[in-house]
Amino acid sequence: MNPHASLAISEKIDGYVQKCNNSDINALARARSRCTYLPWNEPHSFSRYALPGETIITMHPSADGGMPHTRPPATICLPAYFPESRLEETLKHERVHIDQRNNYSKWVRLLEEDGWTPVDDEDIPAHYKRRCRINPDTCWSPFWAWNARYVPLPFFIREDKPDLREVAVRWYDLEEEILTSVVPISLVKKYGTLETNSLEHPFELMAYME
Repeated sequence: MNPHASLAISEKIDGYVQKCNNSDINALARARSRCTYLPWNEPHSFSRYALPGETIITMHPSADGGMPHTRPPATICLPAYFPESRLEETLKHERVHIDQRNNYSKWVRLLEEDGWTPVDDEDIPAHYKRRCRINPDTCWSPFWAWNARYVPLPFFIREDKPDLREVAVRWYDLEEEILTSVVPISLVKKYGTLETNSLEHPFELMAYME
């Protein structure tokens, strides 16, 4: 399928680009990085690495800050000139995200066994949601709580000059209705010390652990 048509189908399913455009801070972050969210038209292509039933689109190098990501139903987006040395590990990671989309009930069960539960958007204060970076791998189920209490929120470090690669995870306490930068001790005991990218959402955590 034509890459433009494939992305159009993805957008109808998850509305990712529209969500970014409707968010002042996310739109500003993408404008500041001169993000061009379009397929790359030069010959360089990663499509030859696609598995059956899967699509891999080579994107403009600036798309989503040059970060690999997935779109529905089974599309992996890689920036042009992504290093071949990182390709195997990255495709493994992104394929976990595809499975999370397509086998959501399985992942809900697995994550609930681990201590995570989905949280309704309405349970997160609007002024906190407004500061979150929208992630194409998680935007369709963005909020989850650890131990039914602590919700990781990927805040842009600077609101005035947001950068797609500069994010700090804050934790919203559903019981106390307060925000903290301290990672829950129980989570550290479960998983150990983690990098910001894996802390922002249990989908990311599981993809990094696979």
